[in-house]
Amino acid sequence: MAEAIGVASGLVALATFACQSSVMLYESVSSFQSHQQRVRDLAEETGALAEVLNSLVDAARANPELRIPALAVPLKRCAKACEEFRQEIEKFSARSIAGSRTSFRDWARLKYMGEDVDGFRRLLSSYKMTISIALTNASLHQSIVTSEAVEGYTELLEAARADLEERLGMIDDKLEQFLGQSLSSSSLEDGDVVQIREERQSTENSLQLCAELSDHITRIQLAQARARSGTGTSKPSSLSERITHDGLQECKENLARMADKLAAHEKELFSNLVSKMAHMGSSQEAAADIARLRDELESARQSMNLVSSASRELEKSVSVIENHATGDAVQFMVSTNGQILHGTNRGLGWRTRQVGGHIDAETWKQKWKIVTFKSEEDYVELLRDDVEGVDMLLETFGKQLAQLGKNVWQTQAEALAQSSFIKNHRCESITAD
Repeated sequence: MAEAIGVASGLVALATFACQSSVMLYESVSSFQSHQQRVRDLAEETGALAEVLNSLVDAARANPELRIPALAVPLKRCAKACEEFRQEIEKFSARSIAGSRTSFRDWARLKYMGEDVDGFRRLLSSYKMTISIALTNASLHQSIVTSEAVEGYTELLEAARADLEERLGMIDDKLEQFLGQSLSSSSLEDGDVVQIREERQSTENSLQLCAELSDHITRIQLAQARARSGTGTSKPSSLSERITHDGLQECKENLARMADKLAAHEKELFSNLVSKMAHMGSSQEAAADIARLRDELESARQSMNLVSSASRELEKSVSVIENHATGDAVQFMVSTNGQILHGTNRGLGWRTRQVGGHIDAETWKQKWKIVTFKSEEDYVELLRDDVEGVDMLLETFGKQLAQLGKNVWQTQAEALAQSSFIKNHRCESITAD
């Protein structure tokens, strides 16, 4: 597993380093004052990446306990890619007329891991998307989230997954291309290199199998968790359910350990490959490109792990509710476990009443009757029994109740406001504005 960053200065240091590298790249690109669309797009993407990284730095400083292990490798790769591309720009510009920043015309010749400026911009966009997902996932339970935000986050996750799948495919294609060129340009068809390449492909297939099995187990666990939540329980109740739950969890942990070993094996294969190519007389540039691809492959994998984890967290943390009622219904959409509520209350009756929000489970069980009365006498009776509890509920839901508008609730609230008993017990907040 990637090292657990986040405690104390770990995440701050990595994010700051990446942010500084992106800012330096942005300043370098902007200094050319180029009017080419690809250059302006690169500057814009680099600036956006720097802003996201700065937000990550702020979040890590504000919350020293923030842990995002899967970001370690992507942050390191992001910083290194920005620095290496900036050096490439400086190297090319030094060859231009008297090193002039305004006369530089070699943007089309710039390459990074075999890709042009637009390809590098897409790489930066991938880093930015990964970091944005990590930030959103970390703050998901720390603020009020609208249904629009949940939908936007879901779309971001889908886009990131598609982008990373494309990037992983590109890395494999580039690797085969570099290997083919290196082997054909050398005087030897080294058997060891061919063997290493085949072993790496086998390892890649095994890693893919581990990921698919782990995702399948996760889907089973989520389905079981939803079934339990429908019965009001959060943990397996019967012995058979506990055995199944523990067995599935153990399988996932074994798969994770297997994936770690396979990833370490693949990393060693890459190192051996670079060493073999050097002995075969391949160019330093080709060896450096393969080393970068090795690092980028690891970064893309960690990013994919982060996106998959964020998708699972979103599924577990959002309760989707659709309430439909006719007549004089009272509709509740309340979270008692901190989960995000994503749903709608639809009522066709003119006396329909609706309340939603977050509240403590025990409090809700005891105090829910606040919105179920039929007359002023019912209200007064409950108030006499539990003034403190009603006051707390009014504080929690008072604004929503006041905003229900011109309906029967407002009429009853206005009648209640005239009650001397209520006036004496600080319940004015129920009165509609």
